[in-house]
Amino acid sequence: MADLPTSTVYLLKRAELAVRGCVEMAFSAVALTPSQYFILFLVKTGEATSSAELARAMGVLPQSMTEFIAPLEKRGAIVRRPDENNNRILRIELTANGVRLFERATEIAIRVERELMENFAPREVEELNRLFAALITKAEAHSYHPKLRRLGRTAAKGKPARTTEKRRARRRTAARG
Repeated sequence: MADLPTSTVYLLKRAELAVRGCVEMAFSAVALTPSQYFILFLVKTGEATSSAELARAMGVLPQSMTEFIAPLEKRGAIVRRPDENNNRILRIELTANGVRLFERATEIAIRVERELMENFAPREVEELNRLFAALITKAEAHSYHPKLRRLGRTAAKGKPARTTEKRRARRRTAARG
């Protein structure tokens, strides 16, 4: 086993865990987790404003979002309001308290990033960012990526819905006759 080459994916995961550990400790100053900060970031930038959108962006099940959102809502950082076009969707917004929390956490995140990257030349950071962006694009287009698997399931769900409608029609006909 000692002869196995070091995997890029392994190193990427190790880097993520190491950086996440630093960020977790730094964010403890504002009683925030990296996941909660990511939620604030996504809502602030408008990239995700519902539980379902946040779940997709974070790679978790929609049911899991309550665990992430509830503490932010409890401390008054976010509010959920019905979407003006669809009352079943609750839109998440930052409160004034949430904006202040986001700004303080962003200052911390920027400081930690600067400290972690201080031994890298600017061109190395640019190259690292370019390579990460390319890897993200490739991974999101890969057949094993959950977004693509979900799309496949959603497309397949369309067929059973029609079958279910046919069954309902047959039941109505049978009930009449």
